[in-house]
Amino acid sequence: MSGKLVKKTILLNQDHINKAIKMFNVKTEKDAVNKALEIVTEEADIINVHKEIGGVGGVEDVVKS
Repeated sequence: MSGKLVKKTILLNQDHINKAIKMFNVKTEKDAVNKALEIVTEEADIINVHKEIGGVGGVEDVVKS
């Protein structure tokens, strides 16, 4: 994890936290929330780059029915 860590007091949905802990196979709520935020921000970067190149390339469906 990179970046400056800051302490925050916020209300979060406990069901979402519990699911994130299982999904990411982490032990703490803090790790689950940080991992979820990391994924969201990385995904946003990918979407923004895709928009910048004008959507060239599209998305290929690689799942065979």
